[in-house]
Amino acid sequence: MTPADDGVPDVLLGDAHGGAAEGDLPVSSAEDAAVDDEVVAAFLAELTAISPRLGADPDVRAMLAGRARAVLQTTRARLRGRPVPSAEPALADVGAVRARTQVHPAESLRAASLLFRHALPPLLAQGAALAPGPSGAGRIAVTLHEVIDALVVPAAITYVDVLLSQISDANRDERRRVARDLHDHTSHGIGAAMQGLDLALHLVDTGRPLDPDRLRSTRQLLLETLNDVRSLATRLRDVVGDRSLAQALQEYLDFTVPIGLVATLTEEGEEAVVLPAHVKEESYLIVREAIRNSLVHARGATRLDVTLRLSGAQLTAVVDDDGAGFDPAAVDTSRTVGLASMRERAQGLGGRAALDAGPDGVRMTLTVPLTVRLS
Repeated sequence: MTPADDGVPDVLLGDAHGGAAEGDLPVSSAEDAAVDDEVVAAFLAELTAISPRLGADPDVRAMLAGRARAVLQTTRARLRGRPVPSAEPALADVGAVRARTQVHPAESLRAASLLFRHALPPLLAQGAALAPGPSGAGRIAVTLHEVIDALVVPAAITYVDVLLSQISDANRDERRRVARDLHDHTSHGIGAAMQGLDLALHLVDTGRPLDPDRLRSTRQLLLETLNDVRSLATRLRDVVGDRSLAQALQEYLDFTVPIGLVATLTEEGEEAVVLPAHVKEESYLIVREAIRNSLVHARGATRLDVTLRLSGAQLTAVVDDDGAGFDPAAVDTSRTVGLASMRERAQGLGGRAALDAGPDGVRMTLTVPLTVRLS
């Protein structure tokens, strides 16, 4: 059943910058309008207190206020048996907008719950006029729930669709990078080693002495190529499994950090928390990518510090180096595969991957909200 089929106007699915125009909504009496003003004010005040990210943006506040009024007016219209006018809005998809602006569905559900709690008492107070009879209160509550539900469900579905698309893009970009690594490094290393072996065979065939230094160089080249292949295999296999996140990250550091670079891993709180498997895997991929970026791009770095902390129902991971850094303004992070992959994977967890780059190094901070389960 679509929102329109259920009697909820299309305008309730408005965009993220203001929602419906007043002319698209049912006409309210002065009493209804006064009640709506009180409900909206109380709703926004509490929402801002418990979810600052939703309440702090003026555009989002205007959208939420418009939707709250629309919910109240549509609920009354349905209870009174009056037609609810629909509109033909040219509006962006709500779920897609929320996904791209990193507003998690949990925040939308919290807002919906708050709106129901603030809207129900005044509607019940108008009960005789809205739904007379002994079952009137139940009808009001059910109708209000249905109107709000018609907003939340479609937006949540499209939110998930957007994130799945982003994760698919990230996985495709990862496969492309593996293909580039195979072509640019592995194939090149094997090709150069083959040339060294061909030269050695030519010297043997012509009765000339072998060059030990060249043979050592060829062996070293094969060893480096083998290490490249092992690194690719590590990136592609099931990376965490039964290990803790800290154990998996430490093993990656032990395997990849070159001699001369001091790398440390500090962990706090993981032993007391049971991380869901998908949170471990995705968090590992994000942190590993940040470590890889530092190893590849942090020119002149002498240290690499990784910090993992689980506390306050949140996972926080920081990767910090003291390399030459870069100017973030000069990098299109939406087109940089590694940075885009970290950001999209973090969004898929309802979290955020933030990059702080300057001339003295780069810091990546991952934050992921958790439903805590004690071990």
